[in-house]
Amino acid sequence: MRFGVALPQFGPRARDPAVRDRIREVAVAADRLGYDVVWTAEHLIFPAEIRTPYPYGGGRAPFDVTDPILDVTATLAYVAALTTRVRLGTSVIVLPYHHPIGLAKALATVDVLSDGRLLLGVAGGWLREEFELLGVPYAERGARTDEYLALITRLWTDERVSFRGRFFALDDAVCFPKPLQRPHPPIWVGGSGAAALRRVARYGDGWMAVPADLDHLAAGIETVRRGATAAGRDPSTIGVASSGGARSMDDLLAVLPRLEKLGVTIVNVPALFWARNVPEAIELMERFAERVWNHR
Repeated sequence: MRFGVALPQFGPRARDPAVRDRIREVAVAADRLGYDVVWTAEHLIFPAEIRTPYPYGGGRAPFDVTDPILDVTATLAYVAALTTRVRLGTSVIVLPYHHPIGLAKALATVDVLSDGRLLLGVAGGWLREEFELLGVPYAERGARTDEYLALITRLWTDERVSFRGRFFALDDAVCFPKPLQRPHPPIWVGGSGAAALRRVARYGDGWMAVPADLDHLAAGIETVRRGATAAGRDPSTIGVASSGGARSMDDLLAVLPRLEKLGVTIVNVPALFWARNVPEAIELMERFAERVWNHR
C-alpha cells in the first residue's frame, strides 16, 4: 500500500495569505516523511449558489463557493521544484472543462519539470452550473471525457498525431514535449456512477474512489474488476485510491487491514480535514507515518 495527502491549495486552508508557504510546508513534509503522492483538487468557477446535488456524501456540497482553489498545473509545477521523490497528483482534473491539447502540453510540462512524477487523476464532472458558466454542454461531459482521454494519450505517445473525434480532429500534428514517463503518466479515473466505473475499467490505471462507506467501496471495486475482465484487461493492474471514509486517524488506522484486503493501493490520509490548521495537519502526518511506517 502507498499513502497520499492533499495539499492546502483548495478550500478554507487556501484562504491563508501565506498559502504558498503552507503548500510548501505540506509538500516538503510529505516528501520527507515518505508519503507517496500529494494531491490537488480542481474547480474553475462557481455559481453564487449551487443547486446541483453533490454526488458524494449526502447531496450538499461540502465547501464554500468563495473558498479559493489554486490552479492545478501551476501548483504542481511549484511543488515539483520543492520536492524530489513524492508523486504529484491531480484529484481530479475535470477533463471536459479544458482544451485537451493545451492541457496535454501543461501536464507533460509538469512531468518533465518533476522528473517524471505526475499522476493524472481525471473525472467527467458533476456541477451543472459550472459547465454552464464555462459554456460546455453538461450532457456531453461523458463523451468529452472519453474523447479527451483518447486524444491526450495520443498526444503524449505518438510522434505524429492524426485523430478524428466528435469534438476534435487533427491531421499529422506534432506535439512536444512528451512526458518523461513511458508510455505516459498513470491515468486514474474518478467518479462513482456506472459510466465512471466503466471508464475506469476501460481506460484507468486506477480508480479515485469516494465511496459512502466500505460496503460501497467494495461494490465499486468489484464492478471495476468485472468490467476490466470483460474489456480484456487484467483487473489486478488497476489500482484504487481511497480513505475508506475515515473521520480520524484512529478510524483510518483501524480500517487499514480491510482497505488492503479490498484492494486499495493508495490510502488517502485526510490530515488537512482532521486538523484545525496546517501545522497540526503536519503533526498528524508525522504521527500517522510513525505508526504505519514503523510497522510495515
